[in-house]
Amino acid sequence: MRLRADRHASRHARGVTLFETLIACVVMGAGLLALLQAHLQLHGQAETARLRAQALQLAQRELEGLRAGTRPLQDAASAEGPFTLQRRVSAREDGLQAVRLDVAWNDRAGQAQALSLHGLVASLDATFSGALGVVEPSLTLRRPSVPIPTATASAPR
Repeated sequence: MRLRADRHASRHARGVTLFETLIACVVMGAGLLALLQAHLQLHGQAETARLRAQALQLAQRELEGLRAGTRPLQDAASAEGPFTLQRRVSAREDGLQAVRLDVAWNDRAGQAQALSLHGLVASLDATFSGALGVVEPSLTLRRPSVPIPTATASAPR
């Protein structure tokens, strides 16, 4: 009699154990899916940050080119890789040029992204545009009228 009761309890325990295992697998699967989703979201945010940093670097390089005088101070538009750069220049009363650089691109989800960089650039005076290329005539070096003392002390032996 007792053997029969033990068998019945053992079958019941096996069913409960199988059910608990099934529940544990479902919970683990849901946890892994949540972890995968979080990883993909973080990867997407890192990609967005990388593209934003590249766009900012492009705008800064353009502004520095304007300040150095290697690019004309006028409105322009250009494309470089996935980025579209638009430059707007307007004169100010104080003689400076206000520059606005707009960089636009599409992220990997296809959504439009943009950033703007504002700066002031001094207009280059045409009179001094070639001043950096002027070479000073060669100088004739002469000996100083006062003799330069030299250390000629002999070392003790």
